[in-house]
Amino acid sequence: MSTSEPSTRTDAGVAPSRWHGSLPALVTPLTPGRDVAVDDVAVLARRAVADGAVGVLVAGSTGEGTLLEAEQRVELTRTARRALEDLADERDGARATVLAGASGPTVGALDDDVARLADAGADAVLVLAPHTYALRPEELVDLHLGIAERAAVPTLVYHIPQLTGSALTPEAVAELAAHPGVWGMKDSSPDAARRSDFVAATAHRADFDVLTGHAPSLQAALEAGVAGSITAIANLRQRRVVELHAAVADGDPARAADLQRGLTRLSDGIGAVGASVPAVLKAALQLDGVIAERWCRPPLRSVGPERLDRVRTALMS
Repeated sequence: MSTSEPSTRTDAGVAPSRWHGSLPALVTPLTPGRDVAVDDVAVLARRAVADGAVGVLVAGSTGEGTLLEAEQRVELTRTARRALEDLADERDGARATVLAGASGPTVGALDDDVARLADAGADAVLVLAPHTYALRPEELVDLHLGIAERAAVPTLVYHIPQLTGSALTPEAVAELAAHPGVWGMKDSSPDAARRSDFVAATAHRADFDVLTGHAPSLQAALEAGVAGSITAIANLRQRRVVELHAAVADGDPARAADLQRGLTRLSDGIGAVGASVPAVLKAALQLDGVIAERWCRPPLRSVGPERLDRVRTALMS
């Protein structure tokens, strides 16, 4: 097994975390017919790693994962894996991580999605709980432990309560961290204090990582001890995110604060465009000449021509 492959847990813990660093939550480029634009997916994955990412997330919320067909999530995973394997071969190095987002309205649908993504080459799967109902912490624990028990690859818990209405407690996260198949969580909540509590509650588990998905509080999260980040903003500013990670690691709070201000300005600019985050990011990437099209999966609307100047303004941050 290469050093890039998922390590196996032992009583002594695991090798240094594969999540220590930045993984962009990639957008999903689409064709006019709303099929996956596989060439552009490969470009984004390779570009991210070339800019310092330790891996990529596909089919997350930024990637419109819940709006994609199941086979499209599989296609994304296969494409990213192939692209990063080719890049590793070219560089004669280890392959970066492929994390894939699983979603579904029922437990059975989630199990099926996790299995498909594992077969497609995901190193681990980020599991988003069904969100028709607000789930209690103990219900979230039951869900994620059951999925991890049946999964063929490690799982991570996706915690985004501002969208799902379901929130975990530090005690619940500690319970999840005790399972050998649950390797971590992505906390995209803006609640920095609760995220710090998650880190503290799992500090005794060397084989469980808390990651942040909230770019405006990235500096605070890193200083609180999160292992890494999975952010949407890294689609546009991967190098800046990597520099922020390094500034915190080097004990340079002034440099980190300057980088954080830039990321926050860009996040605010994206929010001011008047479209969904995936739509704005894809428009920005198209304007930068990185991807060919800016289409979104319905019911999300793509950024119209009348709003492209707002996207250009945001990119000036």
